[in-house]
Amino acid sequence: MVEWIDVLRYAPLVSATAWISIAALQVYRDRWHTWTETFFLFSCFFAAIYAIGDFLLFVSNTPSAARLSALVSLTGLTLALNFFLLFSLVYVDRMRRPYWALMAISIAVLLVLFSIGLEGVQFGAIPVPLFNSTVFAIFLVYVLIYSIVAIWNLFRLYRIVRDVSKALARRAAGLAITFTLVLVLGLGTNGVLGIGRYTSIPPPFSTLLIIVAASLYVTLYPSGRPRISEAIRRFQAQRYSIKAVFLMYEDGTLIGSKARPGETAIDQDLFGATLDVIQNFMRTSFPFLRGRPLSAISQGPYILVMEHARYTYLTVVLEGQESDQLRRQMRDLILDFEDRNRDILAKWQGIPSQAHGTEEILSEFFAEEPST
Repeated sequence: MVEWIDVLRYAPLVSATAWISIAALQVYRDRWHTWTETFFLFSCFFAAIYAIGDFLLFVSNTPSAARLSALVSLTGLTLALNFFLLFSLVYVDRMRRPYWALMAISIAVLLVLFSIGLEGVQFGAIPVPLFNSTVFAIFLVYVLIYSIVAIWNLFRLYRIVRDVSKALARRAAGLAITFTLVLVLGLGTNGVLGIGRYTSIPPPFSTLLIIVAASLYVTLYPSGRPRISEAIRRFQAQRYSIKAVFLMYEDGTLIGSKARPGETAIDQDLFGATLDVIQNFMRTSFPFLRGRPLSAISQGPYILVMEHARYTYLTVVLEGQESDQLRRQMRDLILDFEDRNRDILAKWQGIPSQAHGTEEILSEFFAEEPST
């Protein structure tokens, strides 16, 4: 029994390390610019906070330290679940303003937990928090509802990718099954023990999330292709039609452009000059926007979507609804372009023909994707 308790005491450190590693990988791979990437990054961060809070609770020697650690743990769990739900919603759809109400509910739940939810800590083999049964039951309902909605979104993800690849479908199904399993195990252990105020059986707490971390890594970071994100982008591309793409240097010089065949021709030089004037106007008129480049302009059914790198930026003119996956594609392509032309762009002389791979990058937005 002592050996098992020792394993349980330090297991959260393994879980925290796994989640911090995934978060660090997101930042390293420049995956933190879109809503989906931001929500996923925060969900990983707070999952790590949840595990760290558990570890601090298990090694606490005083009631005040144990109580604070338990509240840190609850905060991590609540916000990790909140941001994972937001990630799952936006990943298969798009960001919508009403989704911020989910954050308001999570904050309200935390306020209740902080005020009357935690009644004390029972010291034994490891410290175990004692919750107000009614408040903890409300918290479990919150966990259940948010988890079920997230699992439903994972099932939607499975239905989207199963028409693209059986391998993708297996990974998506595995993620949904893993999340469902952890929910059942979590409610069957932490939930039952917490609401019943059992202190003789140490609950596994955040240790269970190691399974989710492993499943997420295998699903989202496969060793080969195809990738789920590409399948989602192809699915979401049905909601918009790209009319034209412009690649420009930061001073407004047009490096290259491409329009969909049959579309009305756009005066390229006028477009570039006008867009540069608009961006300068925004930065001059609104000082708080300095250092924050313009990301989109909407006019009727048309949207100008912009992604900036160090020297250049891409502008996609589309009709319909933009998506996070389109922005990810734009950013990946422009970073690849700058990497291939690093020396040329650093000493830019305004000669578009000096840049390599311009036509190749612009053509990516009009390439026909295979259906299977």
